[in-house]
Amino acid sequence: MTLKNCLVYRDGNFVRMDLNVENGVFVERSSEPTIDGTGYFVMPGFVDSHAHVIGTGHKYGYVNLENVHSIEQLLKILSEQNHEPTIARGWSEEKLGTRPTRQLLDRLEKPVLLVRRCGHVAVANTPLMKLVGKWKENGVFKEEELETLRKSLPSREDEKFFKIGQERFLMHGVTFVHSDDLHGLSWKSLKEILQSSKMRIFEKVYFSSTAELENFDDFGQISDRVIVKAVKLFVDGSVGGRTAWLSVPYADDPSNLGMKLIDEVDLEKFAILCERKNVQLCVHAIGDEALHTVAKVFNTHPNHRVIHAQLIREEDLPRLKESFFSIQPHFAFEDCHLIESVLPKNLKALRYPFSMLFQQGFKIAFSTDAPVSPEDPKYVIESAMRLGFTKQQAIELYTVAGARMAGLNNLGELKTNFLADFCLYEKNPLDLDEDPVAVYVAGELVYER
Repeated sequence: MTLKNCLVYRDGNFVRMDLNVENGVFVERSSEPTIDGTGYFVMPGFVDSHAHVIGTGHKYGYVNLENVHSIEQLLKILSEQNHEPTIARGWSEEKLGTRPTRQLLDRLEKPVLLVRRCGHVAVANTPLMKLVGKWKENGVFKEEELETLRKSLPSREDEKFFKIGQERFLMHGVTFVHSDDLHGLSWKSLKEILQSSKMRIFEKVYFSSTAELENFDDFGQISDRVIVKAVKLFVDGSVGGRTAWLSVPYADDPSNLGMKLIDEVDLEKFAILCERKNVQLCVHAIGDEALHTVAKVFNTHPNHRVIHAQLIREEDLPRLKESFFSIQPHFAFEDCHLIESVLPKNLKALRYPFSMLFQQGFKIAFSTDAPVSPEDPKYVIESAMRLGFTKQQAIELYTVAGARMAGLNNLGELKTNFLADFCLYEKNPLDLDEDPVAVYVAGELVYER
């Protein structure tokens, strides 16, 4: 295929030229067909270095609570749903003005589960808990408790949700997602779903114990677009859920340091096992105590990955120099209220130091953490620019950097011998107000507006 006379993105600008694709790769010359690309702008496909494709499908396939601003509005929306159980995601105390409770949700007299926007905390009502056979007096499920509850939910439609999530990423020009989907479903089911993916997937697989990891033998390429090459662990939770692991108590909860979900000894056992299996260990760590634990392990186990890294002690930076970081620039703005009112004033940690990490030469790549935040690269790039990144830097950190973090050195640029993942735009995409009209993966059209 030859795309004739188009405007091709190169180093922050557009150059008028032809693009040739053969067997899924950019080449010097190619055979027919020829497509007239006059007037079209061509960008490399974006690489999201940490998100959840099925979770993003849940956001649009379940009830989305992102824009609900009162308890009255919440109850009205939930009462109008006619499917059981009713599962909704996206609420936050900041928007609602309070936390929903079991007693409140019991007014609905049907099974209801409300997952907070962070995905680390949920509230269930009595009918829901009876349905799944799990009871907590306050109905609040956090971290592993929530993971266990999810596995008990009936009527899973994971394939449908994967397709919804995939479509959402592709429509914004994201052709490659480092995804994390093994939550509440079996590996056999997830593997079948992933094998039909139209976009590239670097799957991070969650294990609750080293024994589970020891017995897992499906690492590697499972289709021409999907590779399973990483393990995902949680060291702590989220600031909004008050489960991020801090060294001093939360400002609004003096008895709470958050939740430690794994200790240093077990984390190192995972790191050693991952190295033996030749896969990357990716750890969710947000609080400074969580990062301190990770730093002590990663100091002697380089080239693994930290996801989020919102609160870091300066003393831990040298220990993390050889690690990768999947970061979310937009969290620095989404979490302003939490930074001011929830984080303790005496917390001796750098807060959301994403620009500093980049300036000091750390290996970072951008991500959305969708469905927590919008799956749209424009949203992330605009936030990064507010933090001081240039537009060109932000695009590189959303393309090449994410590819290299997955071990691919031939993706993320529109160059000969690179994989042909690209997007066509009718207007200049650098204005950050347009989605692509066509998206290609390996030279194949996978989305068209």
